[in-house]
Amino acid sequence: MNSNTFTWHPLQSLHPHSDTWRNIYSWAGLLGIALILFASNLNGSPLLDSERIIGQLVTEMAQTSFLSGDWLFPTLQGQPYHQHPVLGLFLLTLTNGQGELHPGSLRLVGAIFASLSVPLLYAVAREIFVLWRPAVLSALVYLMLFPIVRWSRLATLDGIVLFWSILAVLCVLRSRRDFRWSLAVGLSLTGLFLTQGLIACLLTITLIVFLAWDTPRLLSSIYFWMGVSLGILPALTWYWMEWLVYGKPFLTDIFFHSFQGGLHNFFVSLTYYPLAIIKYCWPWLIFACYGLRFAWQSLNWGWAKLILVWAACYGAIIVILPLDTMSYLLPFYPALALASGMILHEINYLPHDFPYPKSWWMVLLSLSAVASIISLFLVLDFPFALVLNEFDFTLLSDHLFLVLTLIIVALTWGVTSTLIVRRNPQFIAVLLWGMYVSLLLVISSPYWTGNNVYF
Repeated sequence: MNSNTFTWHPLQSLHPHSDTWRNIYSWAGLLGIALILFASNLNGSPLLDSERIIGQLVTEMAQTSFLSGDWLFPTLQGQPYHQHPVLGLFLLTLTNGQGELHPGSLRLVGAIFASLSVPLLYAVAREIFVLWRPAVLSALVYLMLFPIVRWSRLATLDGIVLFWSILAVLCVLRSRRDFRWSLAVGLSLTGLFLTQGLIACLLTITLIVFLAWDTPRLLSSIYFWMGVSLGILPALTWYWMEWLVYGKPFLTDIFFHSFQGGLHNFFVSLTYYPLAIIKYCWPWLIFACYGLRFAWQSLNWGWAKLILVWAACYGAIIVILPLDTMSYLLPFYPALALASGMILHEINYLPHDFPYPKSWWMVLLSLSAVASIISLFLVLDFPFALVLNEFDFTLLSDHLFLVLTLIIVALTWGVTSTLIVRRNPQFIAVLLWGMYVSLLLVISSPYWTGNNVYF
């Protein structure tokens, strides 16, 4: 019997030893390009209203004495504030002192944690796919999803939430063959509960559903629950302390604040979140749909169960619950990235005379046409806009920057559609590179926060 199946044997890699260096290079490369994308030009846009609230919380926390323990109870203008637990705010104080807050320093910690989540998703993909290619493709797709790029660069704790969410999934996958990882499951859930409590609850439900389907023996193991309980003990301790101090209002604010809108928020969420996915996930959404269908056809594999549960269970909860912010949708996007990475890998195994799906090139060509029309409209509208704004040359540079970005996006999608028609697998590299350059241009402009007339 293979000794690797025993939990007390040192954890061995599922991959050949020759893959070790390739894994190291992949981790380093993904982290490097993620840092460039997430941490560049953080000062290029003023703080949004939600970021100013976070900034005020961080400022008040930094002014308290660490030894006094008062920082464990976040306050806003001297009043108790429960919507954001303590850990995310505490991490932001590491780069923000008691002086004036700068957008770049306030956003830096979230950007770093979001960058770390990219190689973590690569590790998740290696765990379920085993093969290198679908893993790195999944990580790259995740990196280039616009909602991930935008929200991870804001000082709204979303980058930290993504890090803990993906780390929890990775630890759950590892714990299926080594119970010692159950302690890491609890610790990662602790990090998530101490950053965003409601998302932690939703992700915990999703992970339990996945284990009940894929590895039910784990849920009946006392060793697994002992490890999880020990790991999650710090979070339970903090919540117990808050309950003792503030009572019921604390739990209401931290878990049920989003439900206070009642039926209005419920009906809004039924359309708001699906429309947001459709609006911001192009062009990866077309590949994700095929990936989800392929996963449905491969239910005997663990990777298919994880993708379907992660996408369907978490996505359904988000759509049904009357939540009030886009941040709750962010942990859904890694599932789309995994589905896209798998289907982009599978095209290598299609018969040589089998064409790629027509919808791929048709959608990409349509998107290219839309981007071209918008850029042409901006070019034609530019003289009038310049005159109306009294020859504002700052507007001139911003306007031309936006036109250049749209042209590159249109060229990327147009060339990709042509390669798909010709059945050239190089379309993947062209699409990834073009999207990365386009996103770099977007974050280098004043428009990346979305708080602009053009978005």
